Amino acid sequence: MEQALNPHQIKNSMDIKVTEMAKSRLHDMGVSDNVFLRIGVKSGGCSGNTYDAILDDNMQEFDDVYYTDDKLRIVSDKISSVHLDGLTIDFSNDLIEPGFRLTNANAQGSCGCGSSFSTEPKVNTETSFSV
Repeated sequence: MEQALNPHQIKNSMDIKVTEMAKSRLHDMGVSDNVFLRIGVKSGGCSGNTYDAILDDNMQEFDDVYYTDDKLRIVSDKISSVHLDGLTIDFSNDLIEPGFRLTNANAQGSCGCGSSFSTEPKVNTETSFSV
């Protein structure tokens, strides 16, 4: 069953980019008029935050749509949405680590493997001690 979106649920002020490769893969996975990509952010990883992305068909009252292109919609809750501005979603077919890549130009740091990010600049502190 297709769920109608209220006009207040569509937010167009985010700078979100989805590459053609990612769009194609998402459509292959089932994105449609009734199924959207839900992106959340949760605490975790070496740098403090990780993206959590799933295909979903159930809009919640606290959800808004932050990206639309043809049948592709990106939905997030209001708390996670502060981490979506500047997000680029890509898909790679490489042999070593195929999959989606979510990178954010506004992230202040990330871990070595790239699976987590921080949004606040890290404080450079020096520690000294005597033995």
